[in-house]
Amino acid sequence: MDITTISYIVCTIVVVAVGVFAMVLSFYSSKSKPSTVDFFLTARSSSPTWNIAGSFYATSLGAWVVFSMPSYVVSAGIVGLVFYALSSGLPIIMIAYVGTLVQKKFPYIISIGDFARWRFGHVMRFYVSFLMLFIMSVGLTAEYTSVGNLFELVLGGQREVPILVVAIVTTIYTAYGGLYVSILTDVVQAVMTVALLIVIYIYVAVTFRPTELPPLNPTLGPNYLGYAAIAVMPISLAAATVFSEAFWQRVWASADERSLKNGSIIAAIGITLTCFLFGFGGFLSIWGGIPQSDPYGSTAFFDLLKTSGDSAPTWIVILVALITVIMNEGSVDSYQTALTNTLSALFLRTLPLWVSRLAVILINIPIVIVALMRVSVLSLFLIGNVLSTISAIPLLCGLSERLDGYVSEGAALFGVLLGFIGVSGLGWITMGNLADGLNYIFFVSYDWPTFVVGPIASIVGIALYAGGEMVVRKSMGWTYPLPKAHIRMKETMAHVSTN
Repeated sequence: MDITTISYIVCTIVVVAVGVFAMVLSFYSSKSKPSTVDFFLTARSSSPTWNIAGSFYATSLGAWVVFSMPSYVVSAGIVGLVFYALSSGLPIIMIAYVGTLVQKKFPYIISIGDFARWRFGHVMRFYVSFLMLFIMSVGLTAEYTSVGNLFELVLGGQREVPILVVAIVTTIYTAYGGLYVSILTDVVQAVMTVALLIVIYIYVAVTFRPTELPPLNPTLGPNYLGYAAIAVMPISLAAATVFSEAFWQRVWASADERSLKNGSIIAAIGITLTCFLFGFGGFLSIWGGIPQSDPYGSTAFFDLLKTSGDSAPTWIVILVALITVIMNEGSVDSYQTALTNTLSALFLRTLPLWVSRLAVILINIPIVIVALMRVSVLSLFLIGNVLSTISAIPLLCGLSERLDGYVSEGAALFGVLLGFIGVSGLGWITMGNLADGLNYIFFVSYDWPTFVVGPIASIVGIALYAGGEMVVRKSMGWTYPLPKAHIRMKETMAHVSTN
């Protein structure tokens, strides 16, 4: 059998095996865990430290790591790689600590959109929820596309089979078991990923023997884009993490504060090292002069495996394909539960559990179709990153009790608006007209000014609105509205737990 056929068989067996394991877990957990909408979506207070660590790890990674990390090295070099890797892991710790504050202030929410609702109001809730739906839909589409590209572009097979296998298997066990089972499968996928990565790097350490390494060229060494990554990556990825429901779900699922914080630290270390190692493999491949099958570097890690001649040993290519599919499966089921959570919090929370299970299936259908059609969604990532960057600070201001009332829903939304105006103005100045400027900011440029101007403008917007509101209220003798009381929310959320 050729390498493509073997890869199909091995990867399919592993994906299905994880799915069967998940179904068995779902069956037994259904006897001991609550069969409620709340537990299906949040797995509330059920997961200890290592489960949280494994779940954060598997959720954060995906097939994108194998392609995107080496590709980034081509333009941003070693400096960009370091900050991309760090920025992939450290926001998990941020979410854990911020999530602790959210839970203490609003202990019964099932979505970060709920936080926006109870702290600010319905308009902010819908804005936050729909932004999350957009960002996560793009991410899920990209994951399906990546596993399809693995088999089509790297292994020379058909993209449809792996996309459909991963989609069908994950949809079945996610719809049946919900978040709790997704977290347990994440742990298995995390262990398999780490084990395979160790084996792969032992192989690289033994076989990578370049005769002479040349001086680093300008693209691999320190360069402008690499230094720009010092600002771009931490700001954009931290903001994007805030608007991914998948990470907040792990906050609700943690057994306690200690489990959440310790699990996030373990996961952040693992995520950072894994992202760096895949990117560094591409770096070594290009630096070592190994012929590249893609000039943009997306397959540079696979090229590193070539010990001699034009091809790598079959077994090691299969291992890399397998680790890619395992990471893909872990990411996909996390996106599925997260999208379902956000939609259910908006529209389905008072309906029976089977409705949320059906939502898992219906969400996947259009996204799988888009992935099968080879529609590129890469440019949409930048839109999501820019929007999340201008929206994160207005949302997180709601955590400060000192700002209760002062930073109202109007102030938060005006901060988002001024952030949008700020980055649009930056594009206008850069390109000379508004249309080209918007295209440059939201579709082309991944440069540091956008990710610095956006948050600053949003802070200015919040301050201007809050200051103006203060003047008006004091002159008119109006009091400040405070966020809704916790007791009222508790009574409302108690209704969810009975469904």
